[in-house]
Amino acid sequence: MNRIPLRVCVFLFIFSTTAHAQSGVTDVEAAVAYCKTAFSETTQADERLSCFDRIQLTADAGQAGTPKKTDSEDCKNASDKPCRYLDRKWRLSSSESKDLTDLETHGLNYLVVTKTSNPNHIASSPRHLDGVDRNLDNQDLKFQVSFKTELMRSIPFVRDLPYVDTSRIWAAYTQQSYWQVFDGKNSRPMREHNFSPEIILSLGLKSPDEGERQAWLPRMANLGFIHESNGRSMPISRSWNRFYIESAWEINDNLSVSFRPWWRVNESGRNDDNPDIDKFIGYGDMKLHWDQLFKNVSANLLFRNNFRSDNKAYTKLDLQYQPFDRDNIKLHLMLSDGYGESLIDYNHAQTVFGFGVSIGE
Repeated sequence: MNRIPLRVCVFLFIFSTTAHAQSGVTDVEAAVAYCKTAFSETTQADERLSCFDRIQLTADAGQAGTPKKTDSEDCKNASDKPCRYLDRKWRLSSSESKDLTDLETHGLNYLVVTKTSNPNHIASSPRHLDGVDRNLDNQDLKFQVSFKTELMRSIPFVRDLPYVDTSRIWAAYTQQSYWQVFDGKNSRPMREHNFSPEIILSLGLKSPDEGERQAWLPRMANLGFIHESNGRSMPISRSWNRFYIESAWEINDNLSVSFRPWWRVNESGRNDDNPDIDKFIGYGDMKLHWDQLFKNVSANLLFRNNFRSDNKAYTKLDLQYQPFDRDNIKLHLMLSDGYGESLIDYNHAQTVFGFGVSIGE
């Protein structure tokens, strides 16, 4: 057996300990150059060959110890445009599977102080005409918690459909709450909670060939079912169920747009707390997301319209700004106008301004 001189062992030890911290190409080139100059090609051929073999073994060991790629790295390597919003939000380019306990953000998560131009003192609907005067304050502490978790990845049959690149089933939950924290004379009651569990089939889409992506093809398509209710008793009970199809496009690195038409599940007249909700909320929504990650600014615009002659609409703008080094804490500004700020307000128009903090995207 050929023996490696001590000076070679020392050199290879130094090489192996620095391989993880420096560029692998630079280290290997330096080691190869050393073996070429340290041993003669004719008189020390065996030692020369053993030196090269030891470099290969050390390099292989260094690659084996490379940390596992994160989702963001997967996104950067797999997508033609690095880590755009839809990829980050829905992991459209990631092949990694998550556990049920791995929660991710779904909608916005925030805590803001709001002020409304028109409090809905007497909430009513065709089912409950005799509303009670709640004598509301025009300010709320509004907060929303929204998260999702992956139930299944690479769905059988679905993954083999044309244009489908990735497929996942998500379970999501969103809760929006309004607290009359400034209304001390009425013991600061919780004005409204909206509970929204959801199930979503999410598809990442791509062109079937390696050519230029077709503009008509969405980057993502979601099929979902959502239940929304406020958990209240009559006369202020409100609830409804919807199926929806959502298609989203990436306009450029910073801007994405989605369209989401929905179909309400009909209820019997006796059980329907809000039979005319479609006339005010409409039959779908449009969302725009814009961000500049390195400038720590993002904006979300939501738009609804009933597309009827009476033209009931709702528009909401959410702005986020990250002033600190921590990327999960942001200042949050929101402004909304129209019908349906909350479920109890589905047939009530108002303008709401809010300011506070948010977590995540």
